[in-house]
Amino acid sequence: MDKTRFTVIVTEPIHLSGINYLKSEGVEVVEMPPNSIEADLLRIVSKTDALITRGGLKITKEVMNASPKLKVIGVHGVGYDHIDLEAARSLGMRIFNTPTALTDTVAEMTIALILALTRRIVSADKAVRSREWARKYVDLIGTEIMGKTIGIIGLGRIGAAVAYRLKAFKANLAYFDVLDRSNFADELHIKRVDLDHLLRESDIITVHVPLTPETRNLISHREFKLMKKETYLVNTARGKIVNQKALIESLREGRIAGAALDVFEEEPIEPPNPLLHMDNVILTPHIAASSLEAMKRMAVQVSEGVVKMLRGETVENVIV
Repeated sequence: MDKTRFTVIVTEPIHLSGINYLKSEGVEVVEMPPNSIEADLLRIVSKTDALITRGGLKITKEVMNASPKLKVIGVHGVGYDHIDLEAARSLGMRIFNTPTALTDTVAEMTIALILALTRRIVSADKAVRSREWARKYVDLIGTEIMGKTIGIIGLGRIGAAVAYRLKAFKANLAYFDVLDRSNFADELHIKRVDLDHLLRESDIITVHVPLTPETRNLISHREFKLMKKETYLVNTARGKIVNQKALIESLREGRIAGAALDVFEEEPIEPPNPLLHMDNVILTPHIAASSLEAMKRMAVQVSEGVVKMLRGETVENVIV
């Protein structure tokens, strides 16, 4: 097949290495500008053979129906809840993602958020800038990770990578997962528990499951009531796994000590969301996978995968 006949739309910016790879393979690349909306995609999608998507722009049934040529959707990253999978199946689309490219980067970000929470790093930075040095004796005293019980919800690639790193801190680890993760658990010497046990016993809880109908609102009002008042919650997975209203109520009422969130129910998070005004909350704009190294790996892997699929070759991590 003549590789110069393919057109690929990149719905959000990716590392230049991915764009260069596509062009080197004779692919016509259409790069949509940042903050594009579905209407922008609908105007041009009829001409494309494939999409590369990062998740900020939803790939709906309407988008798929608007392009008779569209056959492949490559996900730059791991999450694919922004794609209408049912429509994709019915239309014979092929979808794949690139989970191995970002595992270590997300794990490192998770550790960074845990440390920032437990050592009050963001508040301490603000205190110095505000000339409130004496707060070091009052409300900027942190806690150690060493000896704490850390509960990992989801012991897949990223959850296991987080566990490997936490071992260096001499923390006590437990995990909950509906799948058999004995391949990771045995090597890590990490205990498998049910979700309620994890919620009751953990000093720090970190979330690493995909968003599915089963995991939506996995942590809600009932689950927060099981947690200790000293517990910190970290979420670098998907915002809708944690019920945001229940989280806000729990933080306001002091049911948990704090939270670090890289993901939200609706993104971007907008005023007047109470999370924006809470001192015991750290917020980042969905950047857990955003290191230079991971961005390059994801861009190259998704670009290579799209070209292979368009040529009828096989790729790893096929979703549909």
